[in-house]
Amino acid sequence: MQTKTNSWFVVVNPMAGSGKSKALWNKIKATLESAGLVFEYALSEYAGHESVLSREAALGGYRQIISVGGDGTIQKVVNGVYSQRKVSPKLFVIGVIACGTGNDWIKTHNIPLDYKKAVQVIVNKKIKAQDLGKLQISGKKNKTLYFINYAGAGFDCFVLSRLYRYKRFGALSYFLCAVVNFMRFKNLKITIVLDSATVEADVFLLGIGLCSFTGGGMQLTQNADPFDELFDITIAQDFTKIDILRNLPRLFNGELFKDRKVFTYRSKKICLMSDSGGGVLSQADGEILENGCLNYSIVPAGFRFCSF
Repeated sequence: MQTKTNSWFVVVNPMAGSGKSKALWNKIKATLESAGLVFEYALSEYAGHESVLSREAALGGYRQIISVGGDGTIQKVVNGVYSQRKVSPKLFVIGVIACGTGNDWIKTHNIPLDYKKAVQVIVNKKIKAQDLGKLQISGKKNKTLYFINYAGAGFDCFVLSRLYRYKRFGALSYFLCAVVNFMRFKNLKITIVLDSATVEADVFLLGIGLCSFTGGGMQLTQNADPFDELFDITIAQDFTKIDILRNLPRLFNGELFKDRKVFTYRSKKICLMSDSGGGVLSQADGEILENGCLNYSIVPAGFRFCSF
């Protein structure tokens, strides 16, 4: 296998941002060419294809991959790299051109949303390495995946499961979906085992953050630091419908943590179990996952990317 040291492989999700990636791709491609980058590219053709493409690129000798899409596209690219065993995943560098609906991961690292400026970040190639979340799901089907930004269960997962109806509203889609659907949500009876505590509660929201933003700008973790080898955890419990209504704006302005029913923790590992024994429905980087018992851990500096 010959290493393509100076070349990039570009993974494009044409469906990201309700088709924004597809509409911009020719312009992005021209900008990459004008910047002098040597690259090949492929457009994903089905859900999860991005992981297959990045895995094939890794096995084909590429060590530099550009993600064109949303947070889910970055996550799938990273998972593709981690799905192969021939080369250490920590040897890869990911460039990000954000074209998704929420584009939350770039907010933490101040990577530009403008694709021309994002290309310049890639050209400059200053590399940072943040922690990566590892999630092992034990259920009807056992699964391991990695996430870059935020995972959790409860209300945000409930909103995501209905978001497809609202995506045409762009970043506002998350808020609109939350407002329209909050009356249908029921708290989850779950047990959460952390490094230093075990919590049994009726949970409105369980947030597990590496970075600061999710869901189009929601701030559901208080002190997330993607470099400290710890998850920042938020548990909002025993919420009534009135509590939910009062806190909806607080999900977006960082004031959720003022509520006396909201607790924060930090932990290297997390185990999440349903008290009913039926498994927990969860999400990672906006992807709804299978029900199961959930075990989270940290991969220190597991995600290398182009930044300022």
